[in-house]
Amino acid sequence: MKKLDLSGIPAIDNHCHPFPYGREAKDFERALCIGLYPVESEDMRHTILYHMMTNELKRFFKMDAGASQEEVVKQRNKARSMNTYVQDLIKDAGLEALLVDFGYPITRKTLTSQEISDFYKEVGDTKVYGINRIEWVAEKILAEEPSFDEFTRRLKEDTVAMIKNENLVAVKSVIAYLTGLKVEVLSEEEFRSGYYAYLADPQDIVAEKKVRDYTFLKGCEICREQDVPLQIHTGLGDSPDCNMLQCNPLLLFDAINSSYCQGTKIVLIHASYPYLEELGILLNHYTNIYADVSSMIPYASFAADDKLLKLFEMAPLNKIFYGSDGAGVPEHMWLAARFVRKSLARALETLMDRGYITEEYAMKAARNILCDNLRRVYKI
Repeated sequence: MKKLDLSGIPAIDNHCHPFPYGREAKDFERALCIGLYPVESEDMRHTILYHMMTNELKRFFKMDAGASQEEVVKQRNKARSMNTYVQDLIKDAGLEALLVDFGYPITRKTLTSQEISDFYKEVGDTKVYGINRIEWVAEKILAEEPSFDEFTRRLKEDTVAMIKNENLVAVKSVIAYLTGLKVEVLSEEEFRSGYYAYLADPQDIVAEKKVRDYTFLKGCEICREQDVPLQIHTGLGDSPDCNMLQCNPLLLFDAINSSYCQGTKIVLIHASYPYLEELGILLNHYTNIYADVSSMIPYASFAADDKLLKLFEMAPLNKIFYGSDGAGVPEHMWLAARFVRKSLARALETLMDRGYITEEYAMKAARNILCDNLRRVYKI
């Protein structure tokens, strides 16, 4: 089988987060849990992904192959105290730029200005492009309980101001965590009545869904007018509150076909994992739908090669972006960038070996996925 060398292709991370949790990780294995689930540290130490991480760190630190995981973590914590550590990881991973969601974490307790400042210092000269969340704009307005018409006006004005003032290259929606991806396209009067019902009783889940759906649909409209993509959380969740049954991207069918979303550049993030085939169908059918492989890589661990092939069954390869969803600790985005080249190469080699694609196209597809697709769609 012909082997592909993707080491010379730079990677741009379509979706990652700052890492504000301190320099020394006492339970480093917890950084390899998908999110906020209460998983025991002992269990995490027995995942293949944790072994992949510690073995890759041995290479990075030039440690003996027989070094224990405890020794690796000790060396990691020592290195993390150095101001250049994150920049060394970025260079080792061949990362050219980062698209960073500053609306993190999931709860409304967002990052402090100091945490954001510290992040910029740690990544040094690495190019950073910002993303923020439309739900946070909506919630700030809702707290003032304005009229429906005023809410609509402010949602647009404040979102546009956020895009311009923060130099955002995309807006993000986490509606999947809140009321799910089955967005209902209602009449304005139905949205209006739901809005006032929600103000009267914020525990009214039916009314809340109407407000969330309206915010999402208006967000699509605003992003189209501002010519920035809307990133949408799909697939696996990193919170026990996220019901993955409501994160299937096919649930977006009505919204995607509505006038609100037509023409909006929509980026479905996290490969919609485990709904890879469903995502591929959407990418195949809709010109304005794109996707990244963040979180699925590296969390699918050794199976990522096969998962990429499932996505490639129907998805045009000029509509897929690399991404990590790295958060909490910098090693997450580093490992994903190191690992994606290996998995992507093996997946494309499989297609070459079967005679489905040429080596020339495989290299072009790899470059597209790692950086060029993103440059084109985000105009960076």
